[in-house]
Amino acid sequence: MGEIKSTLDLVMEKTKNLSLSDEERQGQKNKEIASRIRGLLQKFNDQALNIDNLRSEYQKLQKDYDLSANAPLIKEICRQIELGKDNHAWFEVLAQFAVVDFEGITSVLYEFDEVIDAAARERSKILKDKLAEAHFISGPAVVPNLEADKAWQEQAGEIRAKFEPLLNQAKTKLLAE
Repeated sequence: MGEIKSTLDLVMEKTKNLSLSDEERQGQKNKEIASRIRGLLQKFNDQALNIDNLRSEYQKLQKDYDLSANAPLIKEICRQIELGKDNHAWFEVLAQFAVVDFEGITSVLYEFDEVIDAAARERSKILKDKLAEAHFISGPAVVPNLEADKAWQEQAGEIRAKFEPLLNQAKTKLLAE
């Protein structure tokens, strides 16, 4: 009678003579490093780690994986930085790790905030004027819901689309240094 094998036994049997190439091993290592860094940054963002703990944990990771530069950390931080979000924590980390030239990113984010805020104020005024004219609703307590306004959503999307390439360009420049 034949033996019944588990799925694991079958997989082990089929893969026993396979080995990873150097490129595949390096790719696995890079994925693992990125995953660990992402975890550290998430803990920092969730305030489970302070900046000093993050620094010491990252130094351990550098020793474990023989990392000499901060490039993987900077790359992960750049992935976290987004338009319209509070990115101060990421800038604090960049400053702690002596990344000196992230002004390009901050200037793009600042300019985006200025443009989006000005457009939001303008669209709010238009909506307030429409409410006053059509429904006789006015006063300082009237606050239009911009998120429900399709025209605002479209305009905000256009502004975001204009700034995304600028932010990506600033990130690329930071990573190249």
